[in-house]
Amino acid sequence: MKGNDQTAIIEEAQKVAITHFQEEYGLEVRITKQEMLPTYVASQVNMEGHVVGEEEQRFNISVNYKDWTTLNTFLSPELNDALNKV
Repeated sequence: MKGNDQTAIIEEAQKVAITHFQEEYGLEVRITKQEMLPTYVASQVNMEGHVVGEEEQRFNISVNYKDWTTLNTFLSPELNDALNKV
C-alpha cells in the first residue's frame, strides 16, 4: 500500500473514531497515536487518545477500514468512572 493511501485511510479512521466518541458518549477526544496494521494481519487502524482537557481519561479504539466500523474499544478506569457519573 502506498504512503498516500495509508495516510488517507488513517485520517478517515481518525474521523470515524472521533465521531464515534461524539455520538456515543458526547465527548470531544484527541487521537494521540495511530497504527495501521498490515493487511495480512487485519484491515484496521488501532488508535490511542484521550478526552480533550482530561489527559488521564484515555481510550484505545480500532476502526476497520473495509467497512468503517469501530471495534475493540477500551476505556481507562478514569474515563469509565467519568462516564458513569454522568
